[in-house]
Amino acid sequence: MRVIIISDTHDNISLLDKLDTYITRLRIETLFHLGDYVSPFTLRKLLSILEKSNVDFLGIFGNNDGDKVLMLKTLGNSGKLFEPPAEADIDYLKVLVLHGFGPKDLTDRFVNSLALSRYYDLIIYGHTHTPRIDRIDGTVVLNPGAFSGYLTESPTLAFLDTDERSLAIIDLHLSTVTKELIFK
Repeated sequence: MRVIIISDTHDNISLLDKLDTYITRLRIETLFHLGDYVSPFTLRKLLSILEKSNVDFLGIFGNNDGDKVLMLKTLGNSGKLFEPPAEADIDYLKVLVLHGFGPKDLTDRFVNSLALSRYYDLIIYGHTHTPRIDRIDGTVVLNPGAFSGYLTESPTLAFLDTDERSLAIIDLHLSTVTKELIFK
């Protein structure tokens, strides 16, 4: 399975149009959004892009998401949207999906502690706006960074290829891979 993972769009609608290029080039089947869309119109735009390419959607709410009732109504039958944390099985990978909370350091410590449990193969989270790929005691930890680019040098997304068991962080301004990991 080929998956794009994004987080923290924060209503940066203009960058969502860049998704088409990556969906086509990477032959994406599913998109995970790790929260902080902020407004229902951002979710609506995202879903329209995914619908054109027949890409599945799985998302969670973040701490800055506003009208959750309208967001769920906007979603309709176009995917799944959960309160975090959520668990997913992706091609035999046991995955924990969450957003984050509080200061960056607290979120990172929480994720690191969960990784040390070795219960999950992969933990994906957002909130900190900092791209990260690590292996902690056998568990892979991924933060795709902020798709919006807010509070960072550049907007980023992550690409997961479950067949190759590989992860990559892609800088959207430079269209280059900035971090990668193969975890066979």
